[in-house]
Amino acid sequence: MKIAYLILAHNNYNHLKRLVSALDDSNVVFFIHIDETIKKPDNLHEFENIVFISGPKVWWACWSQVDAIIRLIRNSVRSGFDYYILLSGTDYPIRPNSFLYDELSKGGEYISFNKGFGIEKPEDRIKYYYFDEFDRRNFRSIKTIFFFLLERTIRLFYQKRSYPFQQIYYGPTWWALSHDCLSYVLDQIDNNKDYIRFFQTCLYPDESFFQTIIAHSPFFSKCTTNLTYVDWSSVPYPAWINQNHIALFKKQIEFTGSYGTYKPFFARKFNDSSVNIVELIEKELRN
Repeated sequence: MKIAYLILAHNNYNHLKRLVSALDDSNVVFFIHIDETIKKPDNLHEFENIVFISGPKVWWACWSQVDAIIRLIRNSVRSGFDYYILLSGTDYPIRPNSFLYDELSKGGEYISFNKGFGIEKPEDRIKYYYFDEFDRRNFRSIKTIFFFLLERTIRLFYQKRSYPFQQIYYGPTWWALSHDCLSYVLDQIDNNKDYIRFFQTCLYPDESFFQTIIAHSPFFSKCTTNLTYVDWSSVPYPAWINQNHIALFKKQIEFTGSYGTYKPFFARKFNDSSVNIVELIEKELRN
């Protein structure tokens, strides 16, 4: 089984190397997106199966994140992999790699979604206009304050816009999709410019863009939940993976969340300082 790992990374390069080392195999290639404004990691020279993808700066909660994912897809799909797995550079596997191969051998698409809007995913995210290319978390920035005011001003004139889809779907950013499914997604992207233009001015578009396409596709019936565990129970969230999580992973393989029951192979999140936790995972869960 040929697997393309599509990785969004911009820091924590020591952990990124640990992630690549854990997943490295003769049947995989890593496509890693690094902002063109950021220096590429210089600690991955030993790996010959890495392709770096450079693109404009990725801004949190904005279209630029979807744009980076599309860049990864376009650069990998031409090689014809069986599965394409979207990860962040702060993920890490919590099971032996054979666990993933066995799961993917069942076929299907691993992407979580729910229909409509939720308490934490309100309609406000898509019914108003939002701008890209500024730091939405830096409330002291003059640029941020300006765009926040501009967005609120636009709402006075455009209360709600029309949607280029029958029903919105939302879910986590991360997924594992087959070649046929991802080829279908690219076809929709290339032939539905109104859909692109709409999501270019949405908030958190990475949590709805791919989900909505696939939910309206022939692949909908083949979808199951994704393969990534994330703990949203502590602030700031998501929680850093710690020894309590390892104890939990040792006790159970199957989990139930707001998107259904799933068997995670990946967890997030980690950073350069997570070396001791990663060593425990290797010893307690992956050996």
